[in-house]
This record gives sequence, structure tokens and C-alpha cells, in this order.
Amino acid sequence: MKIPQLDVAGTNWVIYKDRFLWAIDACGHLDHIDGSMNEPVDPTSEREDMERALTAAEIAAQLEWKKELKIWKQGEAIVKQQIAATIPDSLFMKIQGKGNALEIWSSLANEFEKKSRSVAMDLWKRLQDEYCSKKADV
Repeated sequence: MKIPQLDVAGTNWVIYKDRFLWAIDACGHLDHIDGSMNEPVDPTSEREDMERALTAAEIAAQLEWKKELKIWKQGEAIVKQQIAATIPDSLFMKIQGKGNALEIWSSLANEFEKKSRSVAMDLWKRLQDEYCSKKADV
């Protein structure tokens, strides 16, 4: 996937965000950062009698859970690696302690959504301050 490097100041956040989301969607992993997919829960973790041996149905459910967990972890790794590969080291240092891809993406979005609004307002102000002198060509 070809995603542009995110500028540390966030000046290209709007383009970066859309290209990143499109690329992750193309891989089938958008659900890892839009909040629609959570880590699968072990179906045997809430058994009341932990001493008792697992039944055949519980063993089958646990095997299915392990398959789902492996798929989920692979998707998480892909999304996290794609984020890490497209952000500067200084940003990576800020987000590396986050738990999952959703938390990482939310942290980046929170930081740069605010910055992109202020950049837009600054550009708007500079545009409003522009004027053409009497002898200049528009």
C-alpha cells in the first residue's frame, strides 16, 4: 500500500487520513480502527467451575475462539504496522504504548483533527489578509 508519510506538524492530515482509511479498507481491516471489531473473548473464561474438565462443546468453542483470535491479531498487526510505517519517529514514540489499533488511530486523530482545524483557520485568516495593490495584477 502506498500511503504518504504523515507530516509531524499534521499539515497533510486530511489527505493522509483519507488515503490511510482507503488503504486499510482495501485490505479488509477497516473494522480494526472504526470500532466495529473487538478482540474475541475466550468462551471458557467465565466458567463457574474452573476445576471441571471442558466438555466437547467447550473445547470446540475454544478452538474456534483461538482461530478468530489469530485472525484478529493478524489484522491488528497489519494496521499497527501500516500506521508505524507512515508516521515520523516522534509520533511513533507518543503512540507506541497504546494497546490496540483503535486506540492508536484515535490518539492520532484526536491530535491532528484539532491541528487541521487550526491550520484551516490560519489559512483562512491569511487569505482574508491578502490584498492586491493598485498597480498589481490580480
